[in-house]
Amino acid sequence: MDYSFDGTGGYRIPTGISGLDVQLGGGVPPGTTILALGEPGANSEMFAKQFVYGGLLNNEDVYYFSSEHPVSEIIHEMEDHKWEVGKHIENGSLQFIDAYGPRFYNVLPKEFTSNLSAKDFLKKGTDSLNLLKSTVMYKRENKYRGVVDSISYFLRAYDLNTVVEAIEIVSSVGKATGAIQLILMTSGMHDAITENNLKHICDGVIEFRLKERGSEIERTIMIRKMRGMIVPNRTISYIITNKGIELETTTRVL
Repeated sequence: MDYSFDGTGGYRIPTGISGLDVQLGGGVPPGTTILALGEPGANSEMFAKQFVYGGLLNNEDVYYFSSEHPVSEIIHEMEDHKWEVGKHIENGSLQFIDAYGPRFYNVLPKEFTSNLSAKDFLKKGTDSLNLLKSTVMYKRENKYRGVVDSISYFLRAYDLNTVVEAIEIVSSVGKATGAIQLILMTSGMHDAITENNLKHICDGVIEFRLKERGSEIERTIMIRKMRGMIVPNRTISYIITNKGIELETTTRVL
């Protein structure tokens, strides 16, 4: 696979979030599985969408596994930010795996399920964790990246050891193929032991935080760890714009 070279003795794959890539010397090592741990309202989901689009711009195939949101909602939000994904869906370079719709097939009114595709209809009785495993282990010919949105659903629905095993599969497949993968998790929803288990398993951990300062909200990220790299020793402020998440280092390189 043809990865970009950062000139410091190691290969890096750009995440697609330019300020973060500056901080990381060009991106992250191939085969890295990153845990994005975000407080509600910190917009870690937007980070995931930029991560997806960054992969498409880097000529990678991308899978997006959604257990928390309707796929149509994700696509609409990406298009609102001018991240044109339609052509990538059509040519197969962007694949959405819907684990959300089939979960609610039997409880939603028929008008909400009448447009369910034959493929999704067959998935309505599928175990979501097995669907995640089959998605991750699917053989892909091109370089690729993936998003799991989110692992918090699985932690609510399955025991911790079962989820840990699934993440270990995600990580091992990434290392074998050189793919970078992003796993979303909601901060504060799970106990400390659960959070620490996931922080330990993943190669990288990025925390998204909110803090009230008077009448304003300050948003920061902390790169807690990244495999094989020395990470910044400070939190990094970011803002939300119509272009997505912008870290302060997009205009000021330290």
